[in-house]
Amino acid sequence: MSKAVSPLDTPMMRQYRETRALNPQALLLMRCGDFYEAYLEDAEQLSRVCGIALTARAKDTDTPIAMAGFPHPALDNHLPKLLAAGVRVAVMDQLEDPKQAAKEGRSIVRRGLTRVITAGTLIDEDALRSGSANHLVAITAVAGAIGIAALDLSTGRFTVEDAASAAQLALALARLQPAELVVPEELREDARAVATLTSACEPMPLPPLSTAPAHAWRGADARRFLGEHLRVSSLDGFGIGPGDDHLAAAAAAALRYCLGAIAPGGDGATGRCLAHVRSIARVHAAEHLVIDAVCRRNLELCANQRDGGRAGTLLAAIDRTCTAPGARLTADWLNRPLARIAGINARHDAVAFLVGADALRADLRDALGGVYDLERLLARLATGRAGARDLVWLAGSLRAAARVHAALLSAEAGAALPALIEAARVDLVGDPELVEDIEATLVADPPLAIGEGGLVRDGVDGELDELRAIKRDAGEWLAAYQVREAAACGLAKLKVGYNRVFGYYIEVSRANGEKVPAHFVRKQTLVGAERYITPELKEYEDRALNAEDRIRAKELAIFTALRDRASTSLPALARAGDALALIDVVQGLAETARRGGWTRPEVDDSLALTLVDCRHPVVEEVVGRGRFVANDTRLDASTLEASPRLAVITGPNMAGKSTYIRQVALAVVLAQAGAFVPAAQARVGVVDRVFTRVGAGDELARNLSTFMVEMAETASILNHATRRSLVVLDEVGRGTSTFDGVSLAWAITEHLHDRIGCRTLFATHYHELTDLAEDRAGIRNLTVAVAEQDEEVVFLHRIVDGAATKSYGIHVARLAGVPRVVIARAREVLSTLEQLNVGLTERERPAARAGAESAVQLTLFQAAESASLTRLKSLDLDDVTPRQALDLLAALQKQARSE
Repeated sequence: MSKAVSPLDTPMMRQYRETRALNPQALLLMRCGDFYEAYLEDAEQLSRVCGIALTARAKDTDTPIAMAGFPHPALDNHLPKLLAAGVRVAVMDQLEDPKQAAKEGRSIVRRGLTRVITAGTLIDEDALRSGSANHLVAITAVAGAIGIAALDLSTGRFTVEDAASAAQLALALARLQPAELVVPEELREDARAVATLTSACEPMPLPPLSTAPAHAWRGADARRFLGEHLRVSSLDGFGIGPGDDHLAAAAAAALRYCLGAIAPGGDGATGRCLAHVRSIARVHAAEHLVIDAVCRRNLELCANQRDGGRAGTLLAAIDRTCTAPGARLTADWLNRPLARIAGINARHDAVAFLVGADALRADLRDALGGVYDLERLLARLATGRAGARDLVWLAGSLRAAARVHAALLSAEAGAALPALIEAARVDLVGDPELVEDIEATLVADPPLAIGEGGLVRDGVDGELDELRAIKRDAGEWLAAYQVREAAACGLAKLKVGYNRVFGYYIEVSRANGEKVPAHFVRKQTLVGAERYITPELKEYEDRALNAEDRIRAKELAIFTALRDRASTSLPALARAGDALALIDVVQGLAETARRGGWTRPEVDDSLALTLVDCRHPVVEEVVGRGRFVANDTRLDASTLEASPRLAVITGPNMAGKSTYIRQVALAVVLAQAGAFVPAAQARVGVVDRVFTRVGAGDELARNLSTFMVEMAETASILNHATRRSLVVLDEVGRGTSTFDGVSLAWAITEHLHDRIGCRTLFATHYHELTDLAEDRAGIRNLTVAVAEQDEEVVFLHRIVDGAATKSYGIHVARLAGVPRVVIARAREVLSTLEQLNVGLTERERPAARAGAESAVQLTLFQAAESASLTRLKSLDLDDVTPRQALDLLAALQKQARSE
């Protein structure tokens, strides 16, 4: 008796387990007909992460196999869930039609690993945010220096940079927002190194970590590979000199290794993965305005604090682009504003040109509306994953690029184009012949799957047309053939038929057997008839029965050749895509400026910051331009006579202090990103770094209180700000006791003014800080205007010179819905405190008591006066003898003890 085969030893499970063993760190999905399935531990993980029902194969045996799966079109829905959970996904597809395996008598379809997907190597458009980059970032450290390489495989954008410290690494990671990090193998097990990375990524969680072995980080190998790939003999032109072997090039080498590890097919497949990577950009920190993670969060540049989404951000307020690459490039400009005047002015020139050309801008927007996501489309083309729809969209995008080119060429006839736009116009040509080939070959609306057929137009290929005619006209051909053969043989009752066993046949009754011509070949004998076949009918049978398969194979061959043809034009197509993205950004910024009445800022090398009638771009979009109250800002860190360098802003809650200081920071970011600003006039002396200390909360996971978070952020500002920085502070010191808070705020303000000397806006409820302006010409007091009548208060949102005398907190509490009984009691307490004049006296100001420990203690309520104290106050000491004084003192002591 033969031993039963274990369910694990079936051909399909052996196929699964063998492939799984080659990729032990990945969850393997195997294509089985119309489904992707996972087994064993992978099935359990798939079920848990994606919420898919867990079932089993061989349920009735002693060794059932856990199984979970989903229809193959749902892969794009489940991939993001798996990747977000840090799961690496391996995809095993069928490499042949199951019919072929059946024809060859095989019970198992040939399958193979087609791709391995990680969070940082995802290029499937449906699983990515169209307006956001998806960075795979490699980090290496040598001799205290850090090399960083970042690749967005979905677009081909590749950057390298250096960092001199963990703090600089944090700045780079805050900007890149990596989807996945690649580190040396030894670092993954180093708890201290992982803790450093975790800290550098905050406030975002640490992304999934992948590793590369030590040999993958060799800089010399990286330089050779990059040179071969980019077809250059030296990387100096990309800013990667020989001295950078151990940094940028080493990090780039690790990325190359990781791509090789996930690209089935060896080094050639790795080359295909990187076919659309045609350049490397070297990032130099000194060339950009530095914005740390805290500042990005506080200003909500590209992600809001509520849910991390785009709504309510500066990006959402200014983005008027028409294409996904344009939206991503706009976000990149906001994430990396420039710090070099020439580059900033080049962007402003381009935006200004289109602000003044309404008709041209309208033409550009109309044309750009027909542009698909070229960057990600070209990535799929380079990796051999582009479908027929992708090529049709490519052709449509290049047609739109031609329209953009024509519009710019027409505009150039009237006035010279700015350098930035002219350079882009030259690259818009693309490949016109490819467009014609695609449009002449593919139908306008091809099916999603290239294996379904129906991709190629009629008239493209004679053999294909004939096969389609065979499929379409089979009935008519057979009827005509029957008539023709019956007439030739004189057999009126000759019949042409078909069955699934013998195929096509000619049936003749036995009574007419002697009339059968010689070219009829007997195929089957029946009771009253004979069935025959002829060479012509056999030939037609071969063509007719295999027409569908041959049509699909022929269409696939034609499509593949067309796709390969398109791949040869990748460099020109990539340049056209980059040019379209740049023009889209510029026109989008121009559209925003034109709609909002924004102005071109004057950016120079001074230390001035002048904004006239400036508005908050996000708030204004919500409340409406006509309702937002604009305000001025004048700071200058170069001189104390012209303008102050530091403004202390006091005023009520809800009056607009925080909005005011934020709008100043946003105006600087916009100006240096290359955009216009929401103001009537603007002058920005280049800022090297923007700091914000706005709001704070507990970080319980890190065991940090609100006040600790506040002080950590403030410490970062005081330790890193320079005279060219812009510092925005809101309510520093409020997380501790009143005296501690005032003292810290006082000392911080002095340090920013006296030692750093940078442009600073400090919004506070500590009215004591306004005294600093009395002996420091570089400090200016500002307040928010308030109209008050009886118990009604109107916040005018106008910033004026002076200091606030009230905070109107009770008024805000009433607006918030605090019960009336609480409001009434609060007013009683406030009246008592004001009568008692509780607060710091002149001689107790921090400036007059520097270095001394204050003994003053603020209390909320004044206790009722005791009887002994009242009696003591009423005494006339001039009428009391020494003896009476001693008796009175004894009596008062006794009375006080009894109270």
